[in-house]
Amino acid sequence: MDDKHLGIFPFAETARAFCDWCEGSQKAITDRSAAYWLGRLYAEALNLPEVGQENDWGVPDLPAQGLERAEANLTSFWGRHYREFFDPAPELSDLPGMGDLGDDLMDTYRDIRAGLLLFDTGRELDALWHWSFMHRIHWGRHVASALYALHCLSISRVE
Repeated sequence: MDDKHLGIFPFAETARAFCDWCEGSQKAITDRSAAYWLGRLYAEALNLPEVGQENDWGVPDLPAQGLERAEANLTSFWGRHYREFFDPAPELSDLPGMGDLGDDLMDTYRDIRAGLLLFDTGRELDALWHWSFMHRIHWGRHVASALYALHCLSISRVE
C-alpha cells in the first residue's frame, strides 16, 4: 500500500475499538460512550483517502457471535426515536421522518465491521473503499443523525 493510503490504519484501529465497544461489556454502553465512538468514527472517516475501486466482491458475512453480542448490547437504544429530515435543504418542504438510535448504531456497526473483516484478511484497499464509500452514502448519515439525537435527547438535557 502506498503512502496516500496510510490513513486507513488509524481508522482501522478506531473501527476495531468501536466494534469491541459494541460487542463488549454492556456496562460500557451509555449515551455518552455511544456519542464518543460515533464522533471518533465520523471524524476519522473524513481523513480516509478516496480510492477509485468499485465493489465487485460483495460484503462479507459478519460473524454471528459478534453480531449477536452487538445486538444484545445495543438493545437499550432500540425504540429511542427522534425526528429527522432526510434532506435538510431549506428550500424543501419535506415533513420530518423518524429515526431510531438502535437502527443507527447497528447499521453503523454492520458497515464498520464488514470493512474490518476485509482489512483483517489483507484486503486493505477493499476495506478503504468500503469504509469511505459507505461513510458517504450510509453509515455517515446514521452517525450524524444519531449524534444530534443523542446530544439533544440526552447529553444536553438538564433535569
